[in-house]
Amino acid sequence: MKNLAFIIVATSILAACIPDIMNTKPEVRGLAGAAPVQTLTDPVSGTDATLRPNGILRVVLQSNPTTGYYWVADTGDAFAVEFVSDDYTADPAPAGLVGSGGLQTLVFKGMMKGQATISLSYQRSDRDVADTKTIRVKVID
Repeated sequence: MKNLAFIIVATSILAACIPDIMNTKPEVRGLAGAAPVQTLTDPVSGTDATLRPNGILRVVLQSNPTTGYYWVADTGDAFAVEFVSDDYTADPAPAGLVGSGGLQTLVFKGMMKGQATISLSYQRSDRDVADTKTIRVKVID
């Protein structure tokens, strides 16, 4: 009987949380831009991100520079976001294996209130582009 009462109480508490869990809009939950570092892993083109000034956006993408391709970022003339760094980490591979891929991490910093579009292209050169993505960034106070 005690177990049944416990299950009923626990189920009621969880059921009360469902409306909050289903609310995915960060503005409603009060989380818009609140995280000092946000990470987007292999985002789809057109993804939106919200930062505060000095907030960091990390974009992690699959990459294989041994093929000559790498991700290039362009923030245009926007002053809201600044490109900070680019780092590549190879996937673990057996000794002597050449040509395995890894992850390329592009880091951006929110500078001032405004909006920017980050254009990403996976390319060998300006004429040899294999993939493109855009990320819309809003920097809020």
